[in-house]
Amino acid sequence: MRRFTRYMLSMFIVFIILIFIDFAIIAGVNIGTRGNRYFVPIGKVSMSITKKADSYIVEKKQLERLDELNAFLLLIDEDGEVIWQHNKPKDIPDRYRLSDVATFTRWYLKEYPVYTWVREDGLLVVGFPKHSLWKYPLEFRLGTLETMISVIPYIVIGNVLILILLPLCLTKGWEKRKERQRTEWIAGVSHDIRSPLSIVLGHAEKGGIIEKQCLRIRDLVNNLNTENKLEAGTGQWNETEIQLVALIREMVCDYMNLGEEQYSFTVDIDNDLEDAVIHADESLVRRMIDNLISNAIHHNEMGCEINVSVKRDSKKRVLVCIRDNGCGVSVELLKKMNGRLKHEYLPEHGLGIRVVKQIAKKYRYKVHFKSEAGKYFECVLRFRCSLG
Repeated sequence: MRRFTRYMLSMFIVFIILIFIDFAIIAGVNIGTRGNRYFVPIGKVSMSITKKADSYIVEKKQLERLDELNAFLLLIDEDGEVIWQHNKPKDIPDRYRLSDVATFTRWYLKEYPVYTWVREDGLLVVGFPKHSLWKYPLEFRLGTLETMISVIPYIVIGNVLILILLPLCLTKGWEKRKERQRTEWIAGVSHDIRSPLSIVLGHAEKGGIIEKQCLRIRDLVNNLNTENKLEAGTGQWNETEIQLVALIREMVCDYMNLGEEQYSFTVDIDNDLEDAVIHADESLVRRMIDNLISNAIHHNEMGCEINVSVKRDSKKRVLVCIRDNGCGVSVELLKKMNGRLKHEYLPEHGLGIRVVKQIAKKYRYKVHFKSEAGKYFECVLRFRCSLG
């Protein structure tokens, strides 16, 4: 299903690109065949014609332009008589009825494409050679239209081929890249798993250390499984109503009951948020919070204070903050954590933080990390809550 979605997305993108390319081709054909060559502003032509004595004079520049196009000019009075003309073809009449005028003012006069302009002294007609313009609702030079008609089949065939083949190539490229990234991820997680296993093998006589490292391996495997399901879209997630504060209190109590004295926990919750409710899969929300608390424990082996708070910000949004006063992270790593979700392996803080960001992305929660090396590490989650 995910592959089909990507293919359809690729096809849509290619389709939009092809539309722009096709318009560019048509515009190029129009320019290349001098499609706008016969465009003459009829109003300017009329202004360039002035009456002198019993005749009319056309400005030299405008007259040269019209002659270059083999155009002709007529001036018809209110009685339908041609009172002045320039280069009038022999088959063009000297007198017109009202019905004749009504016909040629829109399209053609004796197969000559014409334009008209109303003047105080009559109706000005500017005409061009036969078969020079296709003049109906749209206007094209006939040569341009013929070229377009001959090009269109090739454009259609090219569009169909590109629309089918290019998305396939793009989708295949995405799949290869995902496979490579998956391989890199597995290599990174394998490195994380080998570290606690080495400790287990070196301290086989110490049951507490073995248990701790085995739990860490279990978390890594659970995170990897969750990450794969979220990435592939294959997980079966049940959206239920979750009492956010009750869940947080329960999880913090579980950690406190582990009896590790070097870690102390405090919980700070606004009174009016006790009944805050979210709608999500409880296992995913648990995994997200558990990863953040575990992150504070795993990376501060000498101990630290861990504070979990549920507050409202100035915009009345519900914020869950998990903060420790441990070793923190470097500026470079913090930048990667707050950057876009990528398939890049983040040493030490990689998989757990990535899963937190994936779950937040799934439910459109906001997640932001803050830290100062040697002083603290903090994650702020902004939930979409309703108050019961």
